Amino acid sequence: MFSVGVLYSVQEFLNFVQKTPDIDLNFPELFNSFSVASPKAILEVSQKCEWVRLNVSGHLEVTERGQIIVENKEPEVALRIQIGHLLESSIPSWIPLLSRGRSEAGKYLPKDVLQCFREAGLFEGISDEIIAWWDRYSKISRKTSKDNNLELGRRGEKFSLDYERNRTKREPIWQSIESNLSGFDILSTIDDKNTTHLRIEVKTSNSLISVATFFLSKNEWDVASTSENYIFHLWSLQPKPNLQLVTVKDVEKHIPKNHGEGIWEKVSIPFAAFI
Repeated sequence: MFSVGVLYSVQEFLNFVQKTPDIDLNFPELFNSFSVASPKAILEVSQKCEWVRLNVSGHLEVTERGQIIVENKEPEVALRIQIGHLLESSIPSWIPLLSRGRSEAGKYLPKDVLQCFREAGLFEGISDEIIAWWDRYSKISRKTSKDNNLELGRRGEKFSLDYERNRTKREPIWQSIESNLSGFDILSTIDDKNTTHLRIEVKTSNSLISVATFFLSKNEWDVASTSENYIFHLWSLQPKPNLQLVTVKDVEKHIPKNHGEGIWEKVSIPFAAFI
């Protein structure tokens, strides 16, 4: 079902159904092909994703879900919506790849799926719409409370991106969008004259600095403690966005030690520890 040809043909099919009120389930028998795809495949995916249904007269009609696709006149945008609906209706075995970040996912997605994603522009740019799409559908395979804070975390990362643009006069890389295995969120530079890489881990809280805390994983700390240039951005958003720049040396004081057979995996640190 993840076929660019089928999904684009579905867009034309939905318009066709709207203009032809007497079309029924015999649609595949009326055409050898429709647009660039098999009529059977077009009807199958349209029913599976609930883009069409039979009305009381036994004819096909476009559902509200299908209407969303029809109303999007940009085929690329409509394709993103279709891919999302397909993910929701089929929950493919490879869907956990999406939670790794888009560059990581791109390495392992099936060839036809990868083509759909590329055609939909999902590997290009960092617009709010694109980021929201990845965050929404990567959540399907996640089961942790971390998802509840994903939107909050993205807000902090956007603040840090703006901060770094202004500070360095360069465009930083939003690394957490590309991969969540890197151990940092943003790749910037030392300053406007020194292009040496600076890795930034962003932590965001919707509480006052006096009560805000953040969690640091062992993987994040391992990357931080072994990186030559690494810094933490702590954003407390109440009563207004406030940034604390915290060094690895400052954080090190609050990192637990392994004792006996115990191995620490995550630590909670208060923002106030760095005031």
